[in-house]
Amino acid sequence: MKEEQLLAYLKANCTGRGNIQTRAQLQRKLGLSKDQLTNMVHRMRCKGLPIAGGPLGYFYAQNAGELHATIRWLEKMVQTLLKSINGLVKAMESYGPMEQNGERRGDGADEFLPSGGNE
Repeated sequence: MKEEQLLAYLKANCTGRGNIQTRAQLQRKLGLSKDQLTNMVHRMRCKGLPIAGGPLGYFYAQNAGELHATIRWLEKMVQTLLKSINGLVKAMESYGPMEQNGERRGDGADEFLPSGGNE
């Protein structure tokens, strides 16, 4: 499915907060995985398309207020992630100093890279 198809579906069926659909509903109806849907919504938002939503799902925004509520929700998510990062940085300090390249030998850090560290 292309972004244009998702956009058309949202405009036709999910305009305004009152017509929100859960991620699971959209995945089922459109034949998308969770990651596919999330990535498509992200790309569409980056292009300036008014895809609103929150913990309950997604919809095509009808007004600036709906977009503002979505922006506030996303900002709260960012703050939560930053708190997690800060906590992990503190935890990492207990493992001692880092190597000059920013990693520890055998620390497995590359296992989290999409390429498995084979960049």
